[in-house]
Amino acid sequence: MREGYKEKEIIASDSANLHVSATIRIKPQSNIRKDANANANSIMEQKCEQVKRNVSASDKTSKPNTILTWATENPCDDVSSEKNQFNRIPKRSNVLFGNDIIRNVNKNVTEDVLIPATLNEASKETDRALNKSIETSKECEDDQATQLQPRINLNKQQTSPKTNEREDDQYPNKSPSSARLIKPSLNYERCTEVNDSLRNTREGLCGLWNIGNTCFMNSMIQCLSHTRELTSFLRGQSSSERGTSKDHLILAEYTKLIKNMWSGTQRSINPSDLKYAFSSKHRMYSGSAQQDAQEFLRFFLDSLHGALNAAIKRDPLSEIDDNMNNKDKADMLWEWYSKAENSMIKDLFVGQLRSTLKCTFCNMESTMFDPFWDLSLPLPSSSSRCKLENCLEMFIKEEIMDGIDQPTCSNCDTRRKCTKRLTIERFPRYLVIHLKRFSEARWSKLTNIVEFPTKNRALNLQPYASEDISGPIYYSLYGISNHMGSTAGGHYVAVCKHPQTQQWNEFNDNYVTEAFERNLVTSNAYVLFYERA
Repeated sequence: MREGYKEKEIIASDSANLHVSATIRIKPQSNIRKDANANANSIMEQKCEQVKRNVSASDKTSKPNTILTWATENPCDDVSSEKNQFNRIPKRSNVLFGNDIIRNVNKNVTEDVLIPATLNEASKETDRALNKSIETSKECEDDQATQLQPRINLNKQQTSPKTNEREDDQYPNKSPSSARLIKPSLNYERCTEVNDSLRNTREGLCGLWNIGNTCFMNSMIQCLSHTRELTSFLRGQSSSERGTSKDHLILAEYTKLIKNMWSGTQRSINPSDLKYAFSSKHRMYSGSAQQDAQEFLRFFLDSLHGALNAAIKRDPLSEIDDNMNNKDKADMLWEWYSKAENSMIKDLFVGQLRSTLKCTFCNMESTMFDPFWDLSLPLPSSSSRCKLENCLEMFIKEEIMDGIDQPTCSNCDTRRKCTKRLTIERFPRYLVIHLKRFSEARWSKLTNIVEFPTKNRALNLQPYASEDISGPIYYSLYGISNHMGSTAGGHYVAVCKHPQTQQWNEFNDNYVTEAFERNLVTSNAYVLFYERA
């Protein structure tokens, strides 16, 4: 005892009326630390029980004992249950551990007492437990902060897409038809702020909801979305309607959709407004029936072209002299066509074909030039594997026109057996290649593996150009629309190359996953998108 403090002699007979209680005041922690606090309370309860056992042992002895009394609120339920027996013990407002003195703020009490050593040890263990809980909570908070960071590559998987099931489920919680697909991470959903430095790498990585067998539309929209110049043009345009026609409504809704998809903040979007606008013009798309993706693409590009078309009045086309130079004739016809069809869409997607007819009777040749929006290439039916160049050769292959298909020879002035050959006169900025996997009646599907070039500047179309064009004509692949299944039912998935990162990604409706160039060539390739290098 320190000088000035007296011991209190207590005999064994009075010990029965004595009770010892202790309180450790613990600063409230967050919910994450509740488990650690529970462990600390458990340690404290064990120490309280030990103190009680020490007091009980003193009752059995008849020797006087020196008991240092102290009281405050009880940490132990067993002690607090006997609260009415120690109301006479003065309450303490402050507790100091070890040999520190507890100062009584109650004016009616003049004594100062000390904390037993056993409780001092309990407090140290409690402090250690609390320090451990604080470290644990910090680690948890760090983990949460890490998980909340936006990720550039979403749901990375290394397996290739393989699915043959029809998607008939309604949005938005549609289970994926491919085993490699992963549902969006909740950590991403909780991230409300996007780092500007990462925004460019995530722009365009936005899925589209399947709102009732609309995978055909979603796959085509994704490929068009990755058409660099078209998307850049639309992002700089106003989203308001430019006119009152249905084409203007379609353009306005598509512009809104593109801006949202490339904002870098959207993970998936509902394209119902665009579908409603499109089906208001093309009633065949108003229901939920599965449609052909390439057919939809033609209608959709035609609507965009109609809304952007700045046509001027043109004179009727005069009769063309067969003796005119082919190059001059091609330019004249293209200029005449461009007066009536003058839009961004025409400048990007439309090319020109040369058709050469040769009379087998007089050997006279005549040429005609026609615009094309895509190339529909036949597939060999006898081979399970071929190259895209084989399909292009079949497309320009000379065919015989006989019987009811005989044209009229201007030199013979009568219908004659002729040969017809196609070549490409004018190459578009963006070339759409349609692989004709379905028969005319669409009762069967060809599952040939067409080996198409996937690397930059890997497709050279010079061998299929007209004789007036010299030099290589390179194209780079940037989009694929795959069809899995058969004519009875299937599913469309798009695989596109990001224009900034040059990374391939698969767009399976609202799910976006990483793809790899080595897995691009499959028997499911249906529509290919190439950009001229």
